[in-house]
Amino acid sequence: MFIGISQRIIKNSSYYEIREALALDWGRFFSRNLDDFLPLPLSYEVDFKRYLPYLDGVILSGGNDLSIIDNNDLSKLRDSYEEDVIKNCICNDIPLLGICRGAQMIAYYFDSKLEKRSGHIGNHKIIVGNKEYDVNSYHNYCITKLGDSLQPLGLANDESIESFKHKQHRIYAMMWHIERDNQELDDLFLKWIYEVKRGSNESSVCT
Repeated sequence: MFIGISQRIIKNSSYYEIREALALDWGRFFSRNLDDFLPLPLSYEVDFKRYLPYLDGVILSGGNDLSIIDNNDLSKLRDSYEEDVIKNCICNDIPLLGICRGAQMIAYYFDSKLEKRSGHIGNHKIIVGNKEYDVNSYHNYCITKLGDSLQPLGLANDESIESFKHKQHRIYAMMWHIERDNQELDDLFLKWIYEVKRGSNESSVCT
């Protein structure tokens, strides 16, 4: 059983080479919290549709900025690929989880607003319903308004949106890094992994 996960795109500095990379944190996270599944790193040079028969869920990971923030070729490549991932997860009913940049990508895809703000580097508290969580942050751009199809779940002290879900599809997102050490797993992750284990009740509607 596999969960696809998007990778950071990096440019090697000692000689020219574009690389795909995934933090070792993710391997530890799967070992601790997703031991029924193996991570399947997604390559930007492989059509996402080729992965579909093997996937029980997908994670859009952190790293890189969106191209609307930093208009470079690597960000454009990642945006384009992850847009296709979102479309295919919707039409194939695959549970999708966005982490940090992945949450920004999902928010942007569904017509949300991002805004540059300070105070989101390091640990801070968020409120999800009547619960408080201590989470990490490593971003300078926050989600300040969600598109109509998304529902806010967690808020930071400045009322920026730290977690949300789609109102119809099995899509969840959070702005902090659950794969890093000592991060508490909130109900959103547990709901997503429940959907992954539940499987799909729908056939593909992709054309």
